[in-house]
Amino acid sequence: MKLNKTMCATCPWREGSPYADLRSMLERSARREASRICHSTGSNAINYRTGKPETICRGARDYQLRFLVSIGLLREPTDDAWNARCQELGIVPNKQRRES
Repeated sequence: MKLNKTMCATCPWREGSPYADLRSMLERSARREASRICHSTGSNAINYRTGKPETICRGARDYQLRFLVSIGLLREPTDDAWNARCQELGIVPNKQRRES
């Protein structure tokens, strides 16, 4: 699945987002389960049938990167550090989406 290059206009991690109250629940999920799908893509509870392919939320990924640095898995909170670590571990990292 592709990764959004930037946060969508209403990303819960964006200052003033109408969905900011979801942030702590989404952070817990991003730490314990998996990358989060951007609510402006795919079909989900907030925007049903967007007509866009699902992508990974940029705000959630930035949170994950900071978390992975805090536990020592990454040296810096960047996509490049994540991609390098994935290569070391033999897994295929997500790719950035060009449109966002």
